[in-house]
Amino acid sequence: MLLAQRQSKRLTITQIAKEAGVSTTTVSKVLNQLPGVGEQTRARIQAMIEQHDYVQNHAARHLRKGQSGLIDLVIMRLEGGYDIGIMKGVQEVLEESGHRLVISTTNEDEDIERRWLRRIQDQATDGVLLLLPYERIGIADTLMAHNIPVIAIGDRNEPTTAYPTIGSTIWLGGYTATEYLISLGHRRIGIITGPLHLTTSRARLAGYREALERANIPVDPTLICEGNYLLGDGVQQTFALLKHPDPPTAIFAGNDAQAAGVYQALYQHNIRIPDLMSVIGFDDVTYAAQMSPPLTTIHQPLVEMGKMAANLLLRLIAGQTLESNHVELSTSLVLRTSCAPPRQESLPI
Repeated sequence: MLLAQRQSKRLTITQIAKEAGVSTTTVSKVLNQLPGVGEQTRARIQAMIEQHDYVQNHAARHLRKGQSGLIDLVIMRLEGGYDIGIMKGVQEVLEESGHRLVISTTNEDEDIERRWLRRIQDQATDGVLLLLPYERIGIADTLMAHNIPVIAIGDRNEPTTAYPTIGSTIWLGGYTATEYLISLGHRRIGIITGPLHLTTSRARLAGYREALERANIPVDPTLICEGNYLLGDGVQQTFALLKHPDPPTAIFAGNDAQAAGVYQALYQHNIRIPDLMSVIGFDDVTYAAQMSPPLTTIHQPLVEMGKMAANLLLRLIAGQTLESNHVELSTSLVLRTSCAPPRQESLPI
């Protein structure tokens, strides 16, 4: 009976804010021992928190010391080496700091993202790492409004954003991949992009266009296929490129998962790589070197991006000022054996 009575007294942070006549941001500041709250208001909120037994779980006990010990990482999906590489870097840093990593996936569903955002405002967290197209529903802005430290990784908005971002030189990667294929003699280069509402997808495509234009090669829009960065998408878009009246001699995949799909589609058509089709990827995930043939790709420093994002977040949590809000790490070309000069014979299709 006593347990039921205690549980019935517990309120959410939203309910405490309503009863105290303040915003959830104010309650969050009190929970996290942040400045910006008057002494009388702080005392009133603290009394209500204790009265309603709000902080009687493991994470909340840490909040009395100003920290929960938890870092949240929210991602689109756990299907590719890109996410795993970044997570590895994050985990290496957090193991040393003593924080535990909480991973949430949204599967590109904005309703799920909104529900996650509502939960994160009411639950204990020291900070958030965003690994998703965060500009769609203003996730980063909302977290900042609630004084939750946040670092965004990967896809980013314009460099004037108020929140810190970690990325890589995506445009240069797209340019370098295309320029390399041109240097081998390719003039008809197909590209499979990611969703073009993503900044990084547009950056890859812009680099591809620039390399063609600088080489005085007309950009053929029929060789540009929009995808979604998944293996099955690579298969489907390659089939479409092979049906072209004048198929490409090389395919630039938006990431290595798509490149694996390109391999699968070409194998089904008995098209040898690189004899009859050159393929280049993007990311340099762990399995790229084990593909047959090993995949030439653009290396993104994924582990380093994860490490840097985690270190910067820990600095924000500690109240430190960052020297720069926007960091870009360098991409580079990794040469393997999936690319060669253009074919000298027709495709067997």
